[in-house]
Amino acid sequence: MMTRGLMIGAALTLAACSTTGAARSFDDPVVQKLFTQSTPAYYANLTLATQIAQSCARYDYDAALDFQLNEARNEVGRGSLSAIAQRDAIDIESDVAKRSFQARHGVEVGANDLCAAGDAETLEGSALSALLIPV
Repeated sequence: MMTRGLMIGAALTLAACSTTGAARSFDDPVVQKLFTQSTPAYYANLTLATQIAQSCARYDYDAALDFQLNEARNEVGRGSLSAIAQRDAIDIESDVAKRSFQARHGVEVGANDLCAAGDAETLEGSALSALLIPV
């Protein structure tokens, strides 16, 4: 368990080093929605945003913002350090969020192009849209 957490932290650090900076300001209301979420909801949104970026050439994942948010959330006890103890809750919340996302947008994560769903989330100003960078 601890090794998994350290690997996640190392991956986030490397991802942040490979980017030039977050696309959105930390003061952006959409970013603040993401910052204030519970740990399981936050990680569910990270997972969905990653999947959108992987399946849609119109979006990149904002790894720099992810890193900044994680650092800030660690300071208040809701970042990657607290996620280790909440792995089961994160898995459940991720599954619920994925099913809800699929139902709202009429897509299947992992099987469909998620560009239209990413566009809808961005227009809505959802928390997960904070992590999507239009290319």
